Amino acid sequence: MAKKRGVMSPLGNAVGAEEAQINAAKANIESLKRQITTEIEKVSEDVTLSLQNLFGLESVGKSFLWQLASGATATFTEATLSYEQVRDSTYVTFDVNGRDQALLNADSLQDLDSLAFQQFYPAVAREVNGKLDVLDGSRRRAWFLLQNGEVDIFRILVTKDDISLSDAKALAKQLQTAKEHNLREIGQQCLSLEKANPKITQAEVAAQLGMSQAGVSKALKAAKVDERLVKLFPVANDLSHTDYALLNNVMEVYEFEDELLLFIKDLTKKVVIIQAEYSREERKSAIIKAIKAELQIAKDMKNKALVSVTNLATFDSSGIYARKRIKGRNFAYEFGRLSLDIQQQLDVAIADVLKKINLTQHLRLLIRSWYVIRTVHLLHTKTP
Repeated sequence: MAKKRGVMSPLGNAVGAEEAQINAAKANIESLKRQITTEIEKVSEDVTLSLQNLFGLESVGKSFLWQLASGATATFTEATLSYEQVRDSTYVTFDVNGRDQALLNADSLQDLDSLAFQQFYPAVAREVNGKLDVLDGSRRRAWFLLQNGEVDIFRILVTKDDISLSDAKALAKQLQTAKEHNLREIGQQCLSLEKANPKITQAEVAAQLGMSQAGVSKALKAAKVDERLVKLFPVANDLSHTDYALLNNVMEVYEFEDELLLFIKDLTKKVVIIQAEYSREERKSAIIKAIKAELQIAKDMKNKALVSVTNLATFDSSGIYARKRIKGRNFAYEFGRLSLDIQQQLDVAIADVLKKINLTQHLRLLIRSWYVIRTVHLLHTKTP
C-alpha cells in the first residue's frame, strides 16, 4: 500500500530528526526575513515601519488592562523594539518622566549592565502621534541606546489609548521603583510646577511633591546650577546638597560667562586625569577637591584686586615705607622702620584729628539739643 505524501518527515525517526527540523524551520524564518526586507527595499519603503505596520505592536506579546489615577483604564501591550526603533521612535518627556536625560551616561548607568543578558522589566510608554513617550524605563532606554545595537531587543509595554497628562505623570510616579530621582531632578520638577503656575508657593509645591519646604528650597538651588558644572561629575546622583552649594558658589565667583567657560575648560582637563588615576568611588571626592582649590585661587585673586595701596611718602633708605591700604570700606595706614620720634608725632597727629572729630560730633549734638529746647519753649509760650 502506498504511503501518503506530505505526512511523514523525510528523516523519519532517525537520531537527531527533531533537532534537524527545528534548525530547518529557523533557516526558513531567516530566509523569509531577508526576502521580506529585500522586497520592501525594492519599493523604497522604510523597512522598520513596513514591518511594524505588517505585524503590528499588539501582536508581539500579552496585553494588560491597567487602572489609572483618574479611574480611567488603558490597555498596555508588550512589544520588542530594535535599536533603530528605540532610537528613532521613542523619546522622554521630562515633565512626565522626571528624569534628566542629559545626565545619563555610562558611569551613572553602570548598575544596568545586567540588561546585556536579560531585561527583566519592560519599559512603559504611551503612543503619541506615532511615537512612543516613555513613562517609565528611561534609564533602561538610555543604557540600551549606549550599546549602539549590540543588544538585539528592547522590551516595552505600549498603550495606544488616550492618556491624559495628569494620568501619565501619576503612572510614571507609581512605576518609578529603580533609582530615585536626584536632588537636581526634583528641583527641575519644582521649577516645572512653578512655571505652570507662577502664583504657586513653595509650601504648595512641597505638598504636591510630598516633600518638606526646606527640601524644595534645596532642590531648587540644585536645579539652578549650570548643567555644565554638574556634567563634570561622572554620576550626578552622587551629588549632595553640600556639593550643589559648592557649585552655586562657583557660579557666584565666576559670574561672567567667559570666566565660567574658562573654569569649566580647566576643570574638564583635570577630570580626565582624575578618571584615569582614581577609582570610580574616589572620583567625586577628587573632583570636589579640585573645584575647591580652583575656587580658592579665584577668590584670592578677586580679593587682591579689590585692595588698593597708595604710597604716602618716598624714602631713600630701603625698608622704610609709609602707605595707605584700602579694602572695601576699611582702610589702614602702614609704616615701616620709622624712628620712635616720628611714631610719637604720628600718634599725636592722629589723636588730635580724632579729638576734633569727637568735638565736632559733640557740638552737633549740643546744637540739635538747643534747637529741640528752643522749639519746645516757643510752642509753650504760644499756648494760651
